[in-house]
Amino acid sequence: PEDIIVAPRRENGWKSVKAFGNATGIRTFAGRYPPGILTNPQLETFTEAKVILVTDSWPDRNIVADAIKMGIPVVALCDTNNQSNNIDLVVPLNNKGKKSLGLFFWILAREYLINRGTIKSEDEFKSTIEDFTEE
Repeated sequence: PEDIIVAPRRENGWKSVKAFGNATGIRTFAGRYPPGILTNPQLETFTEAKVILVTDSWPDRNIVADAIKMGIPVVALCDTNNQSNNIDLVVPLNNKGKKSLGLFFWILAREYLINRGTIKSEDEFKSTIEDFTEE
């Protein structure tokens, strides 16, 4: 989990991404991405990652640009109103809706934990979809 970073700039993804990070242990930056943490090794907060997941490629363009400089693959949630330039993998999704983002991150957290062997079945996943979504 320390090799993955999820960074939503839009407020509609903050709750779901924070819940995702709490459930999986994956690093998240809800809100403003701290500049230089991927590119400046002199920073105390410098970190390395193997993959970046962004919820919207336009507002998250700073972390996408840093990932490109460092050769880190970028996965982006995109709807029909997004550019996929510099994105390695596009996940088609309504990335503006709080409920759709919540559902996506709830399913991703559950399946991630099953695939890692942390839990054995869907029934062992204790987080509810309400933990990931907002009204």
